[in-house]
Amino acid sequence: MKIHGLGIDIPDKQVDGRRQVLIDTLTQAQAVGFSVAELPIPGLNVIMNGELIRERVEAILEIIAPFDLRFSVHAPGRTNLAFGQDHDMECRVLEACLRFTHAVGGRVLVYHSGLQALDAARTGTASLPSEDELARGAEREAAALRRLAPIAEDLGVMIGMENGDPHLWEYAVLMREGKSPDDLAQYHARMRTSAIVAQAEAVDHSNVGITLDLGHLHLATGALGEDYLEAISTAAPWVCHVHINDNFGKIDAGFDSEGDRLTYGEADLHLPPGWAAIPFATAFDHLDDYEGDIILEIKSRYRDHLGEALENTRRILIDNGHETREGERPAGVQ
Repeated sequence: MKIHGLGIDIPDKQVDGRRQVLIDTLTQAQAVGFSVAELPIPGLNVIMNGELIRERVEAILEIIAPFDLRFSVHAPGRTNLAFGQDHDMECRVLEACLRFTHAVGGRVLVYHSGLQALDAARTGTASLPSEDELARGAEREAAALRRLAPIAEDLGVMIGMENGDPHLWEYAVLMREGKSPDDLAQYHARMRTSAIVAQAEAVDHSNVGITLDLGHLHLATGALGEDYLEAISTAAPWVCHVHINDNFGKIDAGFDSEGDRLTYGEADLHLPPGWAAIPFATAFDHLDDYEGDIILEIKSRYRDHLGEALENTRRILIDNGHETREGERPAGVQ
């Protein structure tokens, strides 16, 4: 691995449109020693009704200008080019996200793969899709990305499709619809890196790759009974961006309180690396050809431990012989 920068996500719910909170969060990130920050579209008020609001972008540019940080960007978690209810709006939102990423000098836009077809059934607005509808959704996403990829190329931005993790509510939806828990990966295909690789191959464009979330994957492979390291190797040739945080590989039990979840070691906890059970050293070994940034996604309740999170990550990388070039800007990045 050749790591250009170790970064930290800026939690959208923590910022929640408040510019002073964004300044304070970026100040902390830089003071701790991160060289990259991942900006959250939902937390910044820069896109409204699918349109990028220029004056609000300019305000964000003023905020970030004094910081010695590079930036990546995370699209809204709900954005779904496969199964979103208003496909035109989904495409407009993602294009606006691309243009914002370019405006802040970002190299990567993270987009949650759309291969999750359970939301309409969850809200009761539709039944689970048929096999044909699932296939059409996957092609709808691939076609949209084929249209957006040249725009991304012109803007100098990579679209990184992110893999997903399982949730108790998804199993509840399956049971209500008369399905087996074993059917989850059919309706939440982005749990499998092989499914996202298939999308990347269908798009077949150098500006579309994979954001590999090692925390999500730990939960997904555990739930599916699949091999964690093999799933990493499957994704590796397509990985353009990496997210890390720690968890115990245990699905949630239906409790939303982070304090309850932590006490029982459940769900996508977003803990500092080294606090739980993910084998980062061997995981990184299966990404040996990766070159880019690693973004730590740490929940707000653990932000007092960012220094420890950063040092743990550096130690794991260095102890395993991976090259870190923190602060160095990749070719073409200003």
